[in-house]
Amino acid sequence: MHSDAVDYPKSGQPVELAAIPRLHFRTRPDWNAPETVNDNSPNYYKSQRAIGRLFREIDLPALKTVKRRSRIQHRRLMRDDDSDEESLDEHFSNLDLYTDTLYSTVEERVQEFGIDTDANISEDCRDIFGRYVSELRNICASHSLSYSKFTMLTEEEAIIGTIVAKSSQPRHRKDVMAKLRETTEHLVRGIREELDGDDDISHEEQLSLAWAAWKLSVVKLSHERFGAKSFGWIALGQIFEVIGTIEEAAQRSVSAKSGRRY
Repeated sequence: MHSDAVDYPKSGQPVELAAIPRLHFRTRPDWNAPETVNDNSPNYYKSQRAIGRLFREIDLPALKTVKRRSRIQHRRLMRDDDSDEESLDEHFSNLDLYTDTLYSTVEERVQEFGIDTDANISEDCRDIFGRYVSELRNICASHSLSYSKFTMLTEEEAIIGTIVAKSSQPRHRKDVMAKLRETTEHLVRGIREELDGDDDISHEEQLSLAWAAWKLSVVKLSHERFGAKSFGWIALGQIFEVIGTIEEAAQRSVSAKSGRRY
């Protein structure tokens, strides 16, 4: 009958409503209950089937933590975020980054291409970060399921493309999540294009800008700035991509000189 119902637009043969099986009980299985329904509701019973057991294994113990972090995040965003801009390089010099294996490894790799990793972070890089944070903040605020101005998605939810808050309308949440992913993807793509620079920029200049962006994210993350973590992942991905492009170009050059087909 399900197959016939799906084929109705083509076949024109509807399923007879009287032929549809009725529920054996007035109560429904717990896996079919809306998320906001209390576990002890008399309208739902504890299903012993596989789907019921799997359903009850799903737990979101960090939900309250996420909500609390969202409120803290909102209060932090209300503060002036420009307090450390003028002394950014001074803040960076005070960080003990050489104990961080990831940072030191990436820095050594970037230095292999003649990049000055100690150079001051440019205004262009700071502007890109500022625009990213501003747009990500708007995304988190406009895609929350709550209409309260004090409730917004966390940075993690926006980047992963999910919403952990419970909802009595799962379909609505699914639609909001789809829009969230589309908007976030558009933002990330735009930031990557900005880090690519103009068409006439060299690969080394691209790598230098990507390194500066990641370096900036490290400083901002040390101050627990909103957006710093995800901005760092974008910059790190850009670093790897540019390095790959440089190495491919070098390999093609070597192959052309040796007369071998690349």
